[in-house]
Amino acid sequence: MSSSFLEPANQGMSGLLRALTTSSLDRTNEANRAVCEYLPCSIDAFFDSTCGTKSTIISGGDKQLRTEAIRAQVQASMSNRLPVIILHEGDYHLEHVLQQSYSSSNCYREVGTSSPCFEPFYSLTALEIARETLETAPKEYELKSNAQFYIEALCEYLKYAGRHTSFKMLSTCPHAQMFDKVDDLEQRGVISASVSQELKAKLMMGQTECYKLNSFLGSFRMEADSVMYHPKSGFRPVNIVSAVKNREILCIDVSSVTNQILMNTVFYQLRLALQHGATYTLIIDSLPLAANEMYMNFIKSSACKVHRLFATDDLYSMLGGEDNLFSTLVGNSDTVMIFAHTAGKSAEKWSEFLGQYDKYERSFSQTRGTSRAPFSLFSSSNSSRSINIAKNREFIVKPEQLMRMAPGEAYVRMADDRQIAHLLITG
Repeated sequence: MSSSFLEPANQGMSGLLRALTTSSLDRTNEANRAVCEYLPCSIDAFFDSTCGTKSTIISGGDKQLRTEAIRAQVQASMSNRLPVIILHEGDYHLEHVLQQSYSSSNCYREVGTSSPCFEPFYSLTALEIARETLETAPKEYELKSNAQFYIEALCEYLKYAGRHTSFKMLSTCPHAQMFDKVDDLEQRGVISASVSQELKAKLMMGQTECYKLNSFLGSFRMEADSVMYHPKSGFRPVNIVSAVKNREILCIDVSSVTNQILMNTVFYQLRLALQHGATYTLIIDSLPLAANEMYMNFIKSSACKVHRLFATDDLYSMLGGEDNLFSTLVGNSDTVMIFAHTAGKSAEKWSEFLGQYDKYERSFSQTRGTSRAPFSLFSSSNSSRSINIAKNREFIVKPEQLMRMAPGEAYVRMADDRQIAHLLITG
């Protein structure tokens, strides 16, 4: 994405007057600094669907402006038929803005305490459910790989029994009765003897893990029950895999980033969608990276593989102060918008990111003296003046400048441009 849609500020008579009154040394410094001043511009212009923006970072500034940026990114993605996954922690203003824009559309889905419809196993195969369970279970549950066979057997039993596999069905499973239930299906002629033997063999292989599985699912239910799908609730079940498949907008309130199993499930499914060959836009609204290991691993491994928008009041802080990850993310982004920051360390990192330039400074020196000609009774004074030009390295934008910026004032770097844009961005 380039800055071709922006309108330069120094045009017409004002530009001519400025050119006439600017010294050649100042013009050289301006060219080296490579910061172009632009007229105020709406945030929507940066998310024009025809520009093909794939990755954007917005750090600092006003919360309302960042929310407008998220709305604009959602609109641009939907115009390109890309599903959108939005993750936030209790951002009710964001939900309100998205509801106003998309609630009348069948493509908008919301997961939260007021819309409990998250079904982690919806639309997944038995193998995918088993792998999801094993990979999202924290280490303290000590689920072993043979639990996969047990979970597959439960899913297959539900299919033969005419039931849909769901989180509720698996989390309330009567494990001690499963062999009898399989025998009952065989006696009623629902399954053959060979299928019955196969199911019981899988149950037997994973039997040692059934109570660990029960404990894990119970913990998951306690952690995320407020957002979980419940039959007869009036909501349709949804998860990330189904939303991506159906090209929907899915806005998920994770309630708290400390909800480890829910966060693990979210980022496992984001990865699973990529494994299915899907493309989507991921929008992360100020979720601290250090809060969850799977979140961190996903961002590190998938930084260049999804369309993404990070919108936060302080990206460096959100990334836990990880210098390498900060450099990787901003380096791989098409558009980076830097608004005012309050933290000095973050302002320093952004100043380093924007770079340095050769600044030439003029200084003057003057010497005075007296001299007396031969055979003269009187001395005469003399003086000389010299001009010195020194070259120094200086930040293109100093940290203190970033901390003193006005509301809406931003420095924007776009990957297709060598210059940095400086302008006022409006909502």
